[in-house]
Amino acid sequence: MTATPDRLELRITTRDKQVVARAAELKGEGLSTFARGVLLREAQRIVEAEQSVTLSASQTKRFLKALDRPFAPNAALRKAMARGDKLGL
Repeated sequence: MTATPDRLELRITTRDKQVVARAAELKGEGLSTFARGVLLREAQRIVEAEQSVTLSASQTKRFLKALDRPFAPNAALRKAMARGDKLGL
């Protein structure tokens, strides 16, 4: 294992630590290694869930139909595009 430059400290109850230590023991891992792995997996799951969208079959059909429709900007977007043209954007 390579040394890491940062530390993360947290406080947990004695009972919680016993549960985590028991889980680490059952996995054959040290407490820190186990806790780091679980923490990183959960963090990655949360980040990935935030970065992806899951649509139902009906939602997918509606989305694809919307993509197939011709682009028609509303008044606010037309105004913003005109400002952008004036600025050379």
